[in-house]
Amino acid sequence: MDKIQNNIIFRALLKVESAVMIITSILAAGIVFVGVVMRYILQMNFFGQEEVLCVVAMWLYWFGGIYGSYEGSHIKGDMLSSVFKSPRSKKIVELVIQAVSFVVILVFCIWGFEYMAFNLRFNAVTTGLKIPMSLSQMPLLIGFLLMELYTVFNFFRVLLDKDFGKAKEPAEEGGSE
Repeated sequence: MDKIQNNIIFRALLKVESAVMIITSILAAGIVFVGVVMRYILQMNFFGQEEVLCVVAMWLYWFGGIYGSYEGSHIKGDMLSSVFKSPRSKKIVELVIQAVSFVVILVFCIWGFEYMAFNLRFNAVTTGLKIPMSLSQMPLLIGFLLMELYTVFNFFRVLLDKDFGKAKEPAEEGGSE
């Protein structure tokens, strides 16, 4: 799995994801800041602020989800790991979780593709600034596709990890050495 993670394409993909998150975070904060200054200090309206912010927020949200999927740091309702104690049973549970996730995300990929195709077919735009709706819906499709990729990656990472589920030394868990 290290061979895959060290691949130039894999690393570039992670850098693009990080860049999108950083840029959209700065843009979102900037848009809100400008909106506040315009409304409360300059007594002016920032026409279309919500439409622009929606596009930026969708890219931020979905790329955050993509990166969380890669890291495995997304929110989980995982009570099974506390029920099963042996490394083998923990590994089996994690493989089942990854397999189920694959199927569910695949359904969402199909729905995302259909949703995107629908909006492209009708050239849907926002009401004020006429921003193509596809700009705010594209990250949804990209998000599900990349989450699916990382789900496959994580499935094989767990499958090939001989030490999965075994207790780690404190230094390996981020503790001090």
